[in-house]
Amino acid sequence: MEEASSPCHSHSHSHSHSHSDSSPCCSCWTTYVMVAVCVVVPLLYQTSRIFKYYFKMCLYILTVNIIALGAILYALPRPRNTANTSFVVFMVKKFLMKLLGVEVTVRGEDKLKQQEPAILCINHQSSVDMLPLFYTWPKNTVCLAKKELWYFGTFGLGAWLCGTVYIDRLNHERARKTMEDTANLIKTNKFKVAIFPEGTRNHKGSLLPFKKGAFHLAVQGQVPVIPIVFSSYDTFYNRTEKRFDEGRVLVEVLPPIPTTGLTAEDVTDLTEKTRNVMLEAYDRISEEVKTMK
Repeated sequence: MEEASSPCHSHSHSHSHSHSDSSPCCSCWTTYVMVAVCVVVPLLYQTSRIFKYYFKMCLYILTVNIIALGAILYALPRPRNTANTSFVVFMVKKFLMKLLGVEVTVRGEDKLKQQEPAILCINHQSSVDMLPLFYTWPKNTVCLAKKELWYFGTFGLGAWLCGTVYIDRLNHERARKTMEDTANLIKTNKFKVAIFPEGTRNHKGSLLPFKKGAFHLAVQGQVPVIPIVFSSYDTFYNRTEKRFDEGRVLVEVLPPIPTTGLTAEDVTDLTEKTRNVMLEAYDRISEEVKTMK
């Protein structure tokens, strides 16, 4: 006489059967998705300008915040020390630039190696400025930046720990106090201060009118203005056209403009003089970079 199979046994057998059936199914779907991603992403990257732009911008922002997290950990034993920036400089030169396929060529870098304080005036095109900025970054330098950057992920805290001075441009009294404190830093610590005198990003080429804060600071501290010019990124990067290819930036460090003996009355002339020499250099090297391989 045959033994009747127990309901429990039968249920358990069918239950395990369904599990064994679903597991390969899940595994297959995971494999399909991974294969699709590995095939589709490189294909879109090579064939779609817009996809490549957004992919590289997301990669750039993510990597910048990871580097900033590393900078935070590196800077914790000595917060607000300008030497902490060496970590960021290393990561930008050895990793981030290679990841994005951007090369930087610097001319006149010897003008930044002197240990004397100065105001570094730099043209401002986009967030991509971080690449040539940290490739050129001299020792004992702090950056004067808008307060809004404090809220940009880990970047804000990382930059602050590296010595960045944040300025509240919407509050005149606080901005004035920040500039006074920065002037004291220049005198006591012989810092170089990096400033974007246009005050905002200029995506349309050329240079915007300069704000006078950097030049008041230079005259107040009686320190030279050193103009630093980044060539146009238009050969590889254009936000309007949604284009972010591989390319090259040409950086030119211009001769220092002395401020010894100048007063507040000379600030307007100093501002215009600096902008004029930077504009001439910008137009010249932006044409030259088009011919560089």
